Amino acid sequence: MKDKLSSRAEKRKQKQEGKAKKRKAKSVKFSSSMENLVTKTVKIAPIPELDLKVVKVQEQPIRNKFVYLPNEEAFSMACHLTWCTTISDSEGEWSWREQRSWTEEEWQTQILPNLSSLEKSTWSEILFVQKTPAKGGKSVPKHHGQELTTLVLEAQNRWIEIGLEEYDTAFRFRFANTVRAWGVKLQGHFYLVWWERHHKIYPVSHD
Repeated sequence: MKDKLSSRAEKRKQKQEGKAKKRKAKSVKFSSSMENLVTKTVKIAPIPELDLKVVKVQEQPIRNKFVYLPNEEAFSMACHLTWCTTISDSEGEWSWREQRSWTEEEWQTQILPNLSSLEKSTWSEILFVQKTPAKGGKSVPKHHGQELTTLVLEAQNRWIEIGLEEYDTAFRFRFANTVRAWGVKLQGHFYLVWWERHHKIYPVSHD
């Protein structure tokens, strides 16, 4: 009986020892795997380079850069003549007994035909192409600007009386022999002021 009990006890002991060995083996294996986890080099995928687009920023304009703008005079040279009688001085007469107003016949046969024919021309052609013979075999512009101070004093005073004092230069068209049309040129437009028949506003000797 004792031998049986002893044999059973021995088996239990061996069984317990076997279990203890297994637990120890598992513990060693777990510790080893933990050490490997700590010391293991973790590979991290490289960060891809971003394809960044270069954004072009508009440069500030150079403030002192010269910008060409055609001046008023250059612009008017390319314009065709236009004209009107809205500021014409037709009241009274000159001291030399010449009426400032024109007759219907003068309008129909001289003023209208002469100025209308010039509507086909640019101001460049009027000023630089159309010439008239002068002394010494020379030629001078047929139509041109005239400083107000060169006119007879009566014309200067009348110019101021009718409210044109802001313009110090008159423009003069020459028609026929002593016939003249006086007025104001603004860009490409001519404002007829006086229709003159006897060339007294600007003396012949100075023309």
